[in-house]
Amino acid sequence: MLKRIALVVVMGLALLLGAACGPVPQQATTAPGAGDANAGTGSEAADTAKLPVAEAVSPEAPAPPAAGTTVKVTLPIEPRKLEVAPGLVETVWTFGGRVPGPVIRVHQGDTVEVTLVNKDTIAHSIDFHAARVAPDRAFADVAPGESRTVTFRANDPGVFMYHCGTAPVLMHIAMGMYGMLIVDPKDGRTDAREFSLVQSEMYKNMDMQAMTAGQAAAVVFNGRADQYKENPLKVKVGEPVRLYVVNAGPDHFSAFHVVGTIFDRVEPDGNPKNAQYGVSTYTLAPGGGAVFETHFDEPGKYPFVTHSFGDATLGAIGVIEVTP
Repeated sequence: MLKRIALVVVMGLALLLGAACGPVPQQATTAPGAGDANAGTGSEAADTAKLPVAEAVSPEAPAPPAAGTTVKVTLPIEPRKLEVAPGLVETVWTFGGRVPGPVIRVHQGDTVEVTLVNKDTIAHSIDFHAARVAPDRAFADVAPGESRTVTFRANDPGVFMYHCGTAPVLMHIAMGMYGMLIVDPKDGRTDAREFSLVQSEMYKNMDMQAMTAGQAAAVVFNGRADQYKENPLKVKVGEPVRLYVVNAGPDHFSAFHVVGTIFDRVEPDGNPKNAQYGVSTYTLAPGGGAVFETHFDEPGKYPFVTHSFGDATLGAIGVIEVTP
């Protein structure tokens, strides 16, 4: 019954999204298979157990490469299993074996060259919010067992989402296919302690009906509920702190807030031209991002949350531990 419901919902979404996202691969209209034919459909306990575990994600933002280069990245696409909350293990589809996918960092004006290697049994693709390209060509589907390279020049500074754009996009994002791309401005940024955080929703048994209704089982930063309560981000008193934040959605807005401080500066979409000052809470739409800069005057433990507290209760909460 679940497969039949998913089929009806997926076909409806495909009609709505197909023109923008390309043709729906036949496998995606019959079952949301990932690796094994039944993975992610509800009969999956044994199938999920067979999958390798998704790699851990570091909250540390990667250092920028040398300016004026072509940044080359290879992203294998393959199913994994991920404990998104204690006792909740789900099948996920991954870029680079993790959820979210690896943070890609470049300088404004650099060429980005990303090669997808599809190791799954259905078609996938990649959509860069940082790119100014024709999506029907650049973001075309990659068939199972095939590879494709996407190349573009990162002309706009900011922090951007990338994600699978294969229809139904809702399912592919909800299954874990998203990540962050940082484009540093030409003049660079001031020194700071830098972290990267991707907020997203996770759905029990990856149920398409729940995805459509936004009924998430967990809302997480970097793939796992509450992980930064258990392992806080650590900074020093007075140290400049920079947070690169993307809301991957696919459904929920994020009201990003750090308890006990105010953002000295917020850059919507990560573009310095958009700078706002003295902000306590900033809203990120699904697919949006921002750069948040702050500092801490006193030692202590400072929670960071989405101020949509239903989602914070589901796991979108962490702690910044400030020491003398």
